[in-house]
Amino acid sequence: MYIIVVGGGNVGYGLALELQQMPDHEVTIVELGGRRAGQLHAELGEMVVHGDGSEIAFLERVGAGRADLVIACTADDGANLVASQVAKHWFHVKRTIARVNDPRNEALFLRLGVDSIVSAAGAVLAQIEATLPEHTIIPLMALEGSGLHIVDMRVHERSPAAGHALRDLEFPPQVLVSVIIGAGGARVPDGDTVLQPGDEVIAVIPSDSDAVVRAMIASPSEGA
Repeated sequence: MYIIVVGGGNVGYGLALELQQMPDHEVTIVELGGRRAGQLHAELGEMVVHGDGSEIAFLERVGAGRADLVIACTADDGANLVASQVAKHWFHVKRTIARVNDPRNEALFLRLGVDSIVSAAGAVLAQIEATLPEHTIIPLMALEGSGLHIVDMRVHERSPAAGHALRDLEFPPQVLVSVIIGAGGARVPDGDTVLQPGDEVIAVIPSDSDAVVRAMIASPSEGA
């Protein structure tokens, strides 16, 4: 697999090193800043190229036409979006991933065809929320092109869902409860499974159903 990483900052650098260690992975780091590119080239050699990852001619020179994946992870959302767009629509790269630094830009990136986005702010918030006892929904992974994502939900003591069997809960369409982690460990639920306070529920839900599902799982005071 040939992967182009646009952006040689700490994120791109660390990511490229991890990818380079995987079998049959060829990685090129594209870095716009001359000094940073020189530092990386001195350390990593020919896998680092100095140039603009949003320019068609430059991407063609580094082999974007044969790339399987382009990851745009600079600190500039505009540069990441343009690099992803050029890779996707000019070079027909099968998959693009872009870092989004401003959460307000997430919908725009997805609307313009970026296959996957990684929100720096969202990742930090998810980690913080996971440590809070009152958390109700933590996004784990988006399922590309489906409008669905996998979430971790905690059932609260005063939750409307607590004490009820799954078959009796009117979840929105396409909600699939796949794993429940409780006092007895992890188990695959069925319709007769009763949700207990403190249960962790791993489910697939539509992206536009977060508010409805949160209202069912959260206690009345948290859902207010």
